[in-house]
Amino acid sequence: MRRALSIVGPALVLLACTSGKSNVEPPSPLNKFTPTANVKKIWSADVGQKEKKKQVTLAPVLDSNVLYVADPAGRVSALAIDTGRDKWRVKTKERTGAIGFGEGLVLLGTKEGQVIAMDRETGEIRWRATVSSEVLSPPSASDGLVVAQTIDGRVFALSVKDGTHVWSQQRAVPALSLHGTSTPLIYRGLVFCGFASGKLSAFELKTGRLVWERAVAHPRGRSEIERLIDVDAPPLVAGNTLFAASFQGRMVAINIENGRVRWSRELSTYSGMVADDRNVYVTNTAGDVLALDQGSGAALWKQDKLRARVLNGPALTARYVVVGDVEGYVHWLSKEDGQFAARHRLGGGAIRGKMIAMDDTLFVQNQRGVVAALRVEPRAKRK
Repeated sequence: MRRALSIVGPALVLLACTSGKSNVEPPSPLNKFTPTANVKKIWSADVGQKEKKKQVTLAPVLDSNVLYVADPAGRVSALAIDTGRDKWRVKTKERTGAIGFGEGLVLLGTKEGQVIAMDRETGEIRWRATVSSEVLSPPSASDGLVVAQTIDGRVFALSVKDGTHVWSQQRAVPALSLHGTSTPLIYRGLVFCGFASGKLSAFELKTGRLVWERAVAHPRGRSEIERLIDVDAPPLVAGNTLFAASFQGRMVAINIENGRVRWSRELSTYSGMVADDRNVYVTNTAGDVLALDQGSGAALWKQDKLRARVLNGPALTARYVVVGDVEGYVHWLSKEDGQFAARHRLGGGAIRGKMIAMDDTLFVQNQRGVVAALRVEPRAKRK
């Protein structure tokens, strides 16, 4: 029987596997700094129930001038990005696993093993499709297909029109893995999927044919815990390079066309990455934020003052790398050297999901069901 562990910090809480005591390192105290930018809250909105059991990661998705968000109970809202006001709100009566968008559809993955497609203008449910198990990462869509990944190691391609199954693929899942999956990435007619086995696979979007497969990491150690190497962080494309990373393993840069590894380095993450035209930025499980050279993987800077604060994957504005933490703080760091520029607390709920940056505005959702638009501007230098 497969067992899943939830990440709640830079270590795992092994209440069922140890003596009953938590071995999670407490969040490091926040450092003091002189802000070089001002944060303004443009709006905030309550979008429903808070996540109490830490079993789903709440994150918004953006389409043009509308932000789509969901709560754990299956309530889906469409918010105007300039005001935060509801354009529509629908109760699906399903337990939310994740929310995605594509091909003109709002796509809800559920803990009951369903993918629900909703009209982006009205919220009307177009179709429901049943898959093999929980969908805990956002479904993706392109070229007439919706792709969803389930926690039992399967990938499903569904018709955009009616949810009909077009193809599926399956990979073996270790007896013990993290509670979650990577988000399928669709790019140039391929679907890139990371698996709990530590492998990254490229499938042909139209047919599901395997194009190539690479091991991001190999299991090490004697215990099941030590051998966890899940590829839960969503893969990232920059130029002709695909970046992928695993828990307790490596980060790799791969040539998209042939799957050859250009470089690799030791790194543990489950949260995500972001890139500009030169660098790739990543948060590791220890709570460090790193800027890496895309061509070589060399570390350009590391910010280590957020240790054990359970950071989400970074977002990127024109000037800043932005991360959220377990206590609801959002931190803006300079892209040039990683120094702190600004900080803002969005209530007390943890920020675990992906944040969306548009120009200098950041859209962020915490685990208490609060969504906000935050704008940052550099402070004028004193003469």
